[in-house]
Amino acid sequence: MFSVTTIKQVLPRIIAVLLLTLTSTLALANPAAAEKGYRYWGYFQAAPESDDWVAAMTGPTVKLKDGAVEGWSFSISNEAVPAATPSKSADFATLCAGIPAASGKIRVGLVINFGPEIIAPNNEMPPNSIFNCALVKKDATGIDVLNTAVSVRNDKGGLLCGIEGYPANECGPEVDMPSAEAIAAQSEESEEARELEAEMEFAPIIAVVLAALLAITLAITVKKRKRM
Repeated sequence: MFSVTTIKQVLPRIIAVLLLTLTSTLALANPAAAEKGYRYWGYFQAAPESDDWVAAMTGPTVKLKDGAVEGWSFSISNEAVPAATPSKSADFATLCAGIPAASGKIRVGLVINFGPEIIAPNNEMPPNSIFNCALVKKDATGIDVLNTAVSVRNDKGGLLCGIEGYPANECGPEVDMPSAEAIAAQSEESEEARELEAEMEFAPIIAVVLAALLAITLAITVKKRKRM
């Protein structure tokens, strides 16, 4: 059972998530949003000493340097709506904290964002994002970094179609595109939900501690009354 204080703290977030869900659902139901776009894995890079994502102009075959960050984002886009970046920033210092430089090796941050549920293929659920630091040989490429952390699926032409089995079968199909507002709303909703989930993980612990303190207080009170 959650404490009254905990419930008061998380209730506004629950309401916010519900409102965002309603907003994204209404936006998705809008017929004007049914434009065409492509659903695929977007590839981004950040150079050493930069935390800005840049959409890669080539495939993951370019040799990397120590301090670079590689990013993959499952996205849906067209001429009006660009592919979403893997995260707000490419934070190499955080991704590779505690990983020292090594002779003959380079450190490369890796962020994989499986996208919001609103763009997921039918009957599929996007996994949680992956944040990693790869220690790879010098002159390693983006695909080398990716292969250190996950399994990938490519088509016959070498196009990356799936990461860790997601999506299960498709490869860059043309699809009906939700509005940019709907995608943004659910992306924000997902972030709120993750924060709420993290907070709620501590709620049972708090409840146990409060129950223990209450039991101790009652025991002390009973003891004092018996002595009187």
